Amino acid sequence: MSGFMPSWESLRRHRVPAWFGGAKFGVWSHWGPQSVARSGDWYARHLYGTQPWSEPWEQRRAARQQAHHRAHFGRGGAKDLFPRWRAERFDPDELIDLYVSSGARYFVALATHCDNFDLWDSRQHDWTAASVGPRRDVVGAWERAARAAGLPFGLSFHNNWTWRWLDVAHGHDPETGTPHDGASTRADGAGTWWEGLDPAGLYPPAHPPGAKPPPYVAERFYARVREALDRYRPDLVYLDDGRLPFGAGSVVESEPASDAGLELLAHYYNTCGSGGLVTVKDVPDEDRTAVVLDCERRQLDAAESHPWQFDTSDGEWFDCASDDPMFHQRKSPQQVIHTLIDVVSKNGCLLLNIPQHADGTIDARARALLSGVGDWLRVCGEGVYATTPWLRAGEGTTGLGDVKGYEGYNEADRAYRPGDIRFTRRGDALYATLLAWPADGTAAITSLGTAAGLLERPPRAVELLGHGPVGWRRTPEALHADLPPDPPTEAAYMLKIT
Repeated sequence: MSGFMPSWESLRRHRVPAWFGGAKFGVWSHWGPQSVARSGDWYARHLYGTQPWSEPWEQRRAARQQAHHRAHFGRGGAKDLFPRWRAERFDPDELIDLYVSSGARYFVALATHCDNFDLWDSRQHDWTAASVGPRRDVVGAWERAARAAGLPFGLSFHNNWTWRWLDVAHGHDPETGTPHDGASTRADGAGTWWEGLDPAGLYPPAHPPGAKPPPYVAERFYARVREALDRYRPDLVYLDDGRLPFGAGSVVESEPASDAGLELLAHYYNTCGSGGLVTVKDVPDEDRTAVVLDCERRQLDAAESHPWQFDTSDGEWFDCASDDPMFHQRKSPQQVIHTLIDVVSKNGCLLLNIPQHADGTIDARARALLSGVGDWLRVCGEGVYATTPWLRAGEGTTGLGDVKGYEGYNEADRAYRPGDIRFTRRGDALYATLLAWPADGTAAITSLGTAAGLLERPPRAVELLGHGPVGWRRTPEALHADLPPDPPTEAAYMLKIT
């Protein structure tokens, strides 16, 4: 379908591409200059220190990051991370092969983070990975490797936040009173590594906290995004915003609110050979085909009628060497597998970020995580890929639990019990995944008991994937499956009912 116009009415005719609904699991490279510090996310903002208007969690984190920055890098600003990020051991082909072996069916690369540094050779922006740091087109390298492996390719954009994220560069050092580098000019770069580059193109102009950006800020943002979309033809576009950036309801709504997002969507959908897919984080029901709902570290309670995406990371979004509780903790294969099957049972896809070191490599712990997920999917993938939700997403009493994390996230490594089960469906097969192994050797699935009345036809056979057929019986209360003494898989255990 093509011929889309820049209006919600027209864009609602768009349909989510079939590849996305079947992929279920993707890997994200949320990687860039902030990886240099090995101190987690928001580093380019927090290195400037605390701000009086910030929330308590941000003030605590910013104080820690500023002290870390001074101890390791002196008193430079966000721009001074760029030449330190060299990506000298970056091998996209090897990493993509690793992600494919883990079971990933799509791949997303960071295009620009809130630090306003483009990871491709942009003609719209001077501060790029092609001119500083790696001195190569990182996005182009990822795109070639992903296409060669047959993976749908996506790009994520976060620089709509720059207006309210790097405004701190216009403050002053609290100890010396020296202005931060937001006030620097092109002339100040003479004789330095950034000679010829203009900080005014990197940092937003000085403005009061909460002030709305003028129209030209939205225009520049969309010019850069469109350039990347036209050059790399991504199958998925991740926009880090509640709604379309700089439009009504955006986290950084311009004055007046911009309609450029609708124009971008129409252009992208009209030119993307695979149909195109754009995710944002607050999607009314009527717009769920125009854009796809993305939930950052937030699991949903029930199945959605349209495909959606849950995104999370193995720890912090950027590489982090500290295990301080203020940082997101690293994940185990079990936690990722539990999250994956929960998300898939609710019609979602899991996008997992694997943080990279500044040199482009990933550590042994990340490789072990990917190996564990891949091992499980090689046995149980038939109940994950290309599945659809059943009449119920699951059963059991272990819910989403208390809100976790400083930004209201609800993901957690939950202590599931044998009665916690998730359902998926594929053709004539119904898959029931046990999130814990029953100590008594019997799985009891109450949703499949005769009294529940949910099955159209009686089961013919029950199989434990990785083991084989198992004995079973059906009572009004439940379908009871007799399990072997030892589980055939780690983390979760999938029964196939045909």
